[in-house]
Parts: sequence; structure tokens; C-alpha cells
Amino acid sequence: MKERIECDLIGVSFDEYVAFLFDKPVPQAHEKEKWYWNVDVAFSPDEIASHYIQLFTEPAFLLSRFLKPELEEGFWAIQSGNLGCDVPHIIWHRSLPFATRENCVRSMFYLFERLFSIEPLETAANMWWHSLCYDWHCGVRSRSNGGDDERMQDVMFETLSQILHLQSLSCQVDALHGLGHLHHPDTREVIQQYLDRYPNLDAETKAYALAASEFRVL
Repeated sequence: MKERIECDLIGVSFDEYVAFLFDKPVPQAHEKEKWYWNVDVAFSPDEIASHYIQLFTEPAFLLSRFLKPELEEGFWAIQSGNLGCDVPHIIWHRSLPFATRENCVRSMFYLFERLFSIEPLETAANMWWHSLCYDWHCGVRSRSNGGDDERMQDVMFETLSQILHLQSLSCQVDALHGLGHLHHPDTREVIQQYLDRYPNLDAETKAYALAASEFRVL
């Protein structure tokens, strides 16, 4: 186990936060530990949420600033749950108004439209919604709890439904992955609408969509 590193991100600028996430050496194939497994951060939730909303809304600059492996590692760090300032922590951070957390999730539509539809990466884009939605799949969160569990489920469902309309098969599959874990009551209906809209989908994607509609995706 590597020694833990402490990082003070309070007051960090948007550009500095982007560098913190993406400007890292890409690990070699034999290296198992990720840099974000061993970092303790001090941060302002308001500031980090604002940086994420900006990053997700206008992400295209990343394509010219970082290499694909750097983007892969950075987006895994963002969704990892290992950093206190990662997205899973921010969107459930009770010190933030729900409207801020909602805006953070809704801005992810543009991340898929303006970045992942162009560069889907290796695994980070496909696993993005798995990382955010799996709590409903395994019962950590439930719509029956009401409150934020229900409200956030609706926000994610609406965002995933938007992504499902993008003219990018990889983004559509990414959205199906999330819908298959989110367990929203309207999932079957929205996926059937998707299948009706794209009758010429390949057999594998059709089968995946049907599995997602029954919450049977991995």
C-alpha cells in the first residue's frame, strides 16, 4: 500500500482542479493501484460542484489538452467513490442544496453529448452510470424511501432518457447500462420507445436494451 497523500483543494481554480484530475502519469499495465486510492482531500463542496458543472457542460477542451489514457484515468477518478470530492460524494453531499446536486447530474448530458459521443474512452464512459446508479440496483437506495432517493432517481432517469436520444450508439448503450441499474418505474416504457425509434438496431444492442428494461444488466 502506498503512503497516503494529503491535498488541500480549498480555493482551487477550475483549471487547477482539472489538472488535479487529469494531469497524472498513466499507470503501467502491471501497476494495480490507482492514484486516487491513496489521496485525502480537503475541499469546499460548493466549489467542487461548480467545477464539475463547468467541466461537464463544456468538456470538449479536454480532447486537445489530454491524451486518451489520461482522460480514462481522470474520469475513473471522478466516478470512483475513492475521493471525498468525487461525483458520487458530491451529488449526495447534504451540505449542498438539492438544486446544485441536481444541476451537477443534469450537466452530465452535455458530457456525453460533447465528449463521450466523440471519444467514448475504453471503460470510463460505459461504467459512468453504473457507478452512479448501482445503489438502487443493490438496495442501498430505494424509491420507496422518498426524499432524495426518489428525487435523485427521477433526475438521473430524465438525464439518461435524454442521452438515449443522442445519435451515438456508444452513448445509447451507456444510458441503457444506467437505466438497467436505476430501477426507475418508467424504465420499460422509455426503453420500448427507444426500440421503436431504432428498429434496425443490431441484435446485441436490442438484447442489451431488453435486459436493461428488466434490470438484468451487469
